[in-house]
Amino acid sequence: MKVKIDKVDNPLQLNIESVEIHNDNNFSFKFYTYGGYIHEVNIPINQQEDKTEDVLLGYGNIDGVLESHGYFNTIVGRVANRIGASKFNIDNNEYQLYSNVTPNHLHGGKVGFNKKIWKIENIEESKDSIKCLMKYLSQDMEENYPGNLDCTVTYELNNNNELLIDFGATSDKDTIVNMTNHNYWNFHGHGDSYQNNEDHVVCINSKSICETDEHSIPTGKFLNVVGSKFDLQKKFLINKEFLSSGGIDHNYVLDDLSMENHVAKIYSKKTGLGVEYFTNQHGIQFYTGNMMLDKYVGKHNKSYGFQYGMCLEPQHFPDAINHINFPSPILRKNKNYLSKIKIKLRNNF
Repeated sequence: MKVKIDKVDNPLQLNIESVEIHNDNNFSFKFYTYGGYIHEVNIPINQQEDKTEDVLLGYGNIDGVLESHGYFNTIVGRVANRIGASKFNIDNNEYQLYSNVTPNHLHGGKVGFNKKIWKIENIEESKDSIKCLMKYLSQDMEENYPGNLDCTVTYELNNNNELLIDFGATSDKDTIVNMTNHNYWNFHGHGDSYQNNEDHVVCINSKSICETDEHSIPTGKFLNVVGSKFDLQKKFLINKEFLSSGGIDHNYVLDDLSMENHVAKIYSKKTGLGVEYFTNQHGIQFYTGNMMLDKYVGKHNKSYGFQYGMCLEPQHFPDAINHINFPSPILRKNKNYLSKIKIKLRNNF
């Protein structure tokens, strides 16, 4: 295991650092303290462990990250996903949020956690693991959310080839919290197999999704996925027809929050590279890049486009604060929020 920390030169002269962690099996990842943006995830090729593929979409340099209006590979919060009508109530106190997808609120508002600089508090090294703890204080009424929210995120890579992300928070007022990671995966890599999302295999261990309206806001009902295009309980090969039908951008309801069994997996049929997801959260949003732009200047001299990346985002259900039948996203004063994500990186699918 080894770790490297550098200052990142940037046009805004912000105090940004990069952290690069390698395990003993040639798996590695690199991230910035700006937005917790994960710049690379490198998986060695099976039977050719000296060669690796970067399986994460991203910007060619820090300038692209700073200029971005999207959420590639960042920490998303205070509240990930959508809040209907950009408002919510806690104990009869109403809070009006910024409508960045009018009339609704998305991924924390005008300036979310993806645009904040997280401070490295500690790097813990052991024989089989390296973890980096970062902190950010979201002040009372930032983006009109109540409470001074002390936030932590831990990024860890171990010799089991697992990327672990833990989000923690405490508040001095009752508030709502729903943090997640927004990695854009493409397991074809950036080499000879590079292409859009076709020829990926996905499986999500879920029997139902949150029904949504035309603005992707939940209605409060759950839909059984059996017999629909949302049924991913068995291995499903993503093809042109599926993507042409609009793909998927829905929250899947999870029953197994034990972290012992994977709740989702996705891999490239061309390279055999992929991941398995484990989480303690009630839902996982699956997004197939249906709102991506036609062109991005990407890494490794590649140009990404529409439906070139896929996201798996463990979290509370979207708009959970406005649905009494959903698990509550309320974090009570002086209580602890903890969201755990384990991403098992594999090259042998």
